[in-house]
Amino acid sequence: MLFRSELSAASKNGTVILYQENFWTGKKALIINGTPATKIGKKQFSFTAADGKATFYTVQGSFISGVKVEISDPKETVVLAQNMWYDWVILVLSLVGILPGVIFCGAVGGFFSALCCFLAAVFNMTIARSKMNFALRLLLQIVIIALANAVWVGLWFVIVVLLLNATQGAAAAAIAAVL
Repeated sequence: MLFRSELSAASKNGTVILYQENFWTGKKALIINGTPATKIGKKQFSFTAADGKATFYTVQGSFISGVKVEISDPKETVVLAQNMWYDWVILVLSLVGILPGVIFCGAVGGFFSALCCFLAAVFNMTIARSKMNFALRLLLQIVIIALANAVWVGLWFVIVVLLLNATQGAAAAAIAAVL
């Protein structure tokens, strides 16, 4: 599903942890060795093993910033996804287009730049978590950044032209009425 992330790893004792997060709904799920854990808090889960022993899991971070799971017994932290330095660079570059949109293009440009750049950031972090070849992944992320900025600038330009054309006739009529 689009914008639904799944991250998995195994703990030191061999427990397989699968974390699912839905971008649209915010729904989070934790699956331990193929069995869903019970959600007891916003990012806290409980899992009762076959022997009746309860273990608590706390999820830290998010799909964009990286995900870690803290296990209560035995005390352990399992890293499911961690951003490398180049992932942070791509994330920042994805969001840089918001500044010119807000500063130079007013509310309309600010809205479209924020919308397109945030979507680019989510797409780019989805690609960063993929198993794709590094060079192909980097090229695709750069293309997404360029495309997101081209889309918001194009939308802004079309709206500005339409507004100018719509108001130009009204301004001319107002001037003619005064003269």
